[in-house]
Amino acid sequence: MNVDFLQQNITKLLSQKNRLTLLVGGLLVSNVLLSSTILWKSEETILVPLQIEGQLRIQKGKASPEYLEHMGRDFARLLLDVSPGSFSYNHKTILKYVAPESYGSIQKQLITDGEQITALQLSTHFKPIEITAYPETMEVEVKGTLSSYISGKHLRDSQETVLLQFTERGSGLLLERVSGGIPHES
Repeated sequence: MNVDFLQQNITKLLSQKNRLTLLVGGLLVSNVLLSSTILWKSEETILVPLQIEGQLRIQKGKASPEYLEHMGRDFARLLLDVSPGSFSYNHKTILKYVAPESYGSIQKQLITDGEQITALQLSTHFKPIEITAYPETMEVEVKGTLSSYISGKHLRDSQETVLLQFTERGSGLLLERVSGGIPHES
């Protein structure tokens, strides 16, 4: 047997073993770092609406101003852009996004509004003019022109403001409170 040949092979194998051990150790350290980063990182949910004008996100219980503006615009239209034929659908849609603790009071107000709309044959059309989001309080103020029609005849145009308060639940926003607007006075 060639002792020098065996000695070189053993040295070569030990060198390879040491390099692989170092590589495995480096991979183990990187996995531990990645795992700890994932565990302590707050979750960010990016939502994609029909029309994207900015980054819509919720992080650490706060919604981005753009997301609040979209939600405010959509809820204001559902609340104030109604007719005897559409109020039922609009109200059912709104109630899907109401916080559980506010469900009863908002449902009661929507039922009252629905009765008024039907009795008067009232139709309203809301055109938002200015939307202001307050991310710290999760509120949105929507100002706009409300055109009212009774039995198809134009009654009046008025400037109305609706204040909507949201709460973050499960990576989404739920409606907590509505004030202002006609017929949604609180």
